[in-house]
Amino acid sequence: MAHRNRSLSRAAALGVAAAAMTLLAGCTQSDDGDSSAHGSSPSAAQSPSSSAAASPSPGTSAGRTTAGSPAKSTGSPAESTGCRSLLASPAVKASVTTDYGRQAQPRLSHITPVKGTFYYGSCDGVRYAGTRFQLTPGSTEAEQVALQDDGAAMKYFVERPGTGWQYVASAGLPADPRGCAAITQIPSRLATLWNDCRSMA
Repeated sequence: MAHRNRSLSRAAALGVAAAAMTLLAGCTQSDDGDSSAHGSSPSAAQSPSSSAAASPSPGTSAGRTTAGSPAKSTGSPAESTGCRSLLASPAVKASVTTDYGRQAQPRLSHITPVKGTFYYGSCDGVRYAGTRFQLTPGSTEAEQVALQDDGAAMKYFVERPGTGWQYVASAGLPADPRGCAAITQIPSRLATLWNDCRSMA
C-alpha cells in the first residue's frame, strides 16, 4: 500500500512538473516580440505618442517663422526671387505708418492702418505694402482735413534694400474697380496674390 502511494505521489509530481513546463512554454511563446521578452520593462517601452513628441513634425514650432519674416527658401533661385504675399507683423505696420506720416504734407502722427486693409509682400527682394489709414485720438484739425477725400484712399509703398518705406501711389477717389491691379508701382503678380486689394473693410 505504501509502495502504491509512493507511485501515485511520483506520478502526481510528474504531472505537475509537466503542466508547469507546458505553462512556461506557452508564456514564452506569447511574449515573443514584446519588449518584456528582451529584458525591458513595459514602462521602458516608448509609446507612439512619446516618439512623436521626441522629434518635431512638419508644422511644429521647429519649422515656424516669426510673423512678417519669411522662411528661407530651399527651392530654385527662380522660386526664391518670385512674389510672395506675407503676413505683416505689428512692427512692419508701424514702420509703414511712421514713414508715411513723415512724408505726408502736413505730417501725420495720429494715424493707424484701417483694420483688414493692410497688404504686405515681396517680389525679387523688394518689399511692398498697401493700406488705408484712419485717425487716432488726439488728431489735429490739419490731420483731419488731410485724411478727408483722397487722404482716406488706399496708399501703396515700396521698400528696397537699405531704404525706408517710400509712398509711391494712391488709389484715388473714386478707386479704380481693378483695385491694386491698376497701380503700376505694384507688380501684377503680387496684386494677384493680394486679390487685387479688394478688401472687405
